[in-house]
Amino acid sequence: MTNYLKLLGKSSLVMALVFTSCSSDDDNSTDDDSSSAVTNTEFIATYATIAATNYNDSYTSAVSLQTAVNAFLETPSEETLEAARDAWLYARDFYGQTEAFREANGPIDNEELLATEGQINAWPLDEGYIDYVSTGDGETVQNGIIGDETFELTEENLINNNETPNDDSISVGWHAIEFLLWGQDLNYDEETGNYDDFSGSGERPFTDYTIEENADRRSIYLQIVTDLLVNDLKDLSDTWEDGGSYRVTFENLEEETALTNILNGIGFISNGEVALERIDPAIDEGQENEHSCFSDNTNQDMWANVNGINNVIQGSYTSLNGTVITGTSLIDLVAVQNETTSDDLETAADNTLSKLDVLLGLDKNFDEIVSEETLGSGGPAGELSSALKNQGTAIADAASELGISITIN
Repeated sequence: MTNYLKLLGKSSLVMALVFTSCSSDDDNSTDDDSSSAVTNTEFIATYATIAATNYNDSYTSAVSLQTAVNAFLETPSEETLEAARDAWLYARDFYGQTEAFREANGPIDNEELLATEGQINAWPLDEGYIDYVSTGDGETVQNGIIGDETFELTEENLINNNETPNDDSISVGWHAIEFLLWGQDLNYDEETGNYDDFSGSGERPFTDYTIEENADRRSIYLQIVTDLLVNDLKDLSDTWEDGGSYRVTFENLEEETALTNILNGIGFISNGEVALERIDPAIDEGQENEHSCFSDNTNQDMWANVNGINNVIQGSYTSLNGTVITGTSLIDLVAVQNETTSDDLETAADNTLSKLDVLLGLDKNFDEIVSEETLGSGGPAGELSSALKNQGTAIADAASELGISITIN
């Protein structure tokens, strides 16, 4: 498939880190239990290495975002704002792939560990909770935190008010930063006066950080939430790195537990999250349920989420520096037990990538794509959703072959 990751053309050197079995490739032992145990170990080790590398890439690219935001806040201009936006888009490619490690009883969303997913990537976001919003008649209204001078802008206060009082009362994370960089995407057509121009994204002016009302508070807010995101991603990177606290815990899990966690994660994210929570509601209810609606980056979010799941299925990940990590795939692991189920999984994964390519090949923003279809109409977004659901089922079938049970809804 077309590789949409923006960084890949920047690296001319690609190395393969191949994880090999402790046993010989020529070992044709018929001891299925022994063969399965060795392969399980290899697959689990590959997953851990991919997770650690992906989280480190997410942290590293977020540091680049932080640098760009700092430069923008120091010298606000159209150029520095655009550079900060580009850095946000670049960093999202890596974070989006890490979502394959959610719902796996790991540090991102385990309440007994870091459990920072809600303050990293919560959505959909009520823009009016943070800053001014359009009233639809060319005017704006300010009822947000930024306009409330009685609200002390501190990291602690913003965390404590995240998803409070409502689920969409989101004050921190990727999408708070996105809104502060882009502003609302109104799809407003100046010629017709209609809200059906899907060609552009939000157009927040850099003057929101210089001469406009609440410019100083807006700057402080953006600085706080950017620094918080970087710190949260560093915590995830540190705990997953070789010798990190969760990495040690993970490597000492019983194989059955580790496999259950891994497959539950990718099965749920494929079916229960991306298909049922991100695509279907956007088709059914429109732009407000679009994942990255301010920047119109949702197509790229789809790329990252789909490929993050595929990284685990295929046992391969291309890192920020161009290194390709390869190891035991889920496809190979399942083939030890049942080649038909393995083939079905590979077919489902390939079909998901194919449907993603169709959607990306339209050269339209996601909000325009979903505006042209309804649930069940067979449109490209719906077809991708169906492929993700089928992939989730194929992952559940694979889990059954491995003697474990997972939940994909």
